[in-house]
Amino acid sequence: MTALTQWITDPAAVAAAQKIQSTETFSRMMNVMAEESPLSRNHVPFGSTATDFAYAHGMQKGYEYAIKLLKAMAQQAPELPTEPEATFSKANYE
Repeated sequence: MTALTQWITDPAAVAAAQKIQSTETFSRMMNVMAEESPLSRNHVPFGSTATDFAYAHGMQKGYEYAIKLLKAMAQQAPELPTEPEATFSKANYE
């Protein structure tokens, strides 16, 4: 099993994802996914309980996260800042 943090540090995996995501078919698939989101298909009826609304919200957020995850797989890992070197001079101790 591979986590996103591992995926985006693998240049070959990122390049393969970029190649797939640059196709017209993938673009159309993502458009279909956007149109088929849980809240656009199944509206929570008026008068529903707070639990029903919370469930619907969770479904929508999970769906949105899955789409963002697919897009993120084609992005290189950001370069992490390096920690500055600690230098100590005699003036710091006085």
